[in-house]
Order: sequence, then C-alpha cells, then structure tokens
Amino acid sequence: MLTCRSVMGTLLLLTVPVMSGCTSSSQGTDGASGAPTAKQALTSLADLLTHFQENGKKAPTRLADIEPVEPLFQGAYLGLSNGTIVYVWGASIDKSAANIVLAYEKKAETEGGWVLMQDGAVKEMKADEFKTAPKARK
Repeated sequence: MLTCRSVMGTLLLLTVPVMSGCTSSSQGTDGASGAPTAKQALTSLADLLTHFQENGKKAPTRLADIEPVEPLFQGAYLGLSNGTIVYVWGASIDKSAANIVLAYEKKAETEGGWVLMQDGAVKEMKADEFKTAPKARK
C-alpha cells in the first residue's frame, strides 16, 4: 500500500532531475546560445597562435589551417568562422608588441569591444581607442 510519504518521495525524485535541467532566460546574450563570447574566442585564438608557435608552425593564413586543431580551440574557430572575430591572417603572437591589435571583436570597429593584442593580452577597447590603435601586419 502506498503511503503519502512514499508518493511524495517518488514525486520529489522525479521532479529534481527535470528542474535541474531548466535554465533562466535572463542569462543575457553572452554565451546563452552556446557560442563563445568574444573574449573567450579571442583568448582561445591567443592559445591557438601560441600552440602554432610552440610546434614550429607558421601562423594560420586561412580558416582551413585551423581545422586540424579545431577541437582544441573551438572558441577561436567558431569566432573566426562566423565572423564575430576578425584576425590579421598570417600574423603571430609577439611578446614585444604590446600595443598592436592582432585580432578583434567585429563590433570593436564601431562600438568598441574586445581585442587581442599582439603580445597575447585580451582587453576591452572603446571605438575611438580602437580606431587609433596600430594594427598587426602579416
């Protein structure tokens, strides 16, 4: 015979797993779609470029150069392939080039946003700051 306590316990066990999968819709747009944020994509790109250097490879000159290592650097790959991140193809990390923009969030050109400096640092810039910042070259 079922008691009120056993019915409530069963309902609780069934309800908890369902509720734990629910998320709030107030998370905002960054990362809500499962795509990396611009900052995450640029950090991943810095890691990818460092990986290429450490393995004696030239910096990538096109998206296809990244495809073999895409699973390791998904944030960079997604940002570059969907156009949210702009990278100076063929340019590499240079620890002595702290004030040069190597890659950036597309909206940084007009609204400001995240940028990857050639020394590997990721930082946020205002649009006017971005416009006057020197850009990397191949």
